Amino acid sequence: MLTTAAYVIAFALAAWALLCAAINRQPDRIQFYGAILATLSIVALLIQAVVQWHPQDPIIFIGYGLTALLLPGAAWALARLEPTRYGSLIVGVAALIQPVLVLRMGQVWGVS
Repeated sequence: MLTTAAYVIAFALAAWALLCAAINRQPDRIQFYGAILATLSIVALLIQAVVQWHPQDPIIFIGYGLTALLLPGAAWALARLEPTRYGSLIVGVAALIQPVLVLRMGQVWGVS
């Protein structure tokens, strides 16, 4: 359930941010709130992982978890430094990377 929510949030953020980039718009509040929601979904997944701790390779899992946790905020910070359509592109591409990280976390975690 949490994994599906993380996918939906990330893909919705990616769709909006890439649409904004396509129509030549800078990053907006919707992208900001989407990045916050994406981060919160990863926090929920990591809390669930700590409660049910049984990764096959803990070091790799922690690496994927930290990357997924920090990616939306870092993308938003870079997007604010580039207040053009390319800032929206940064947020969109980062949002497309996040589902891959969540998928790999599930595989390393041993739940997929």
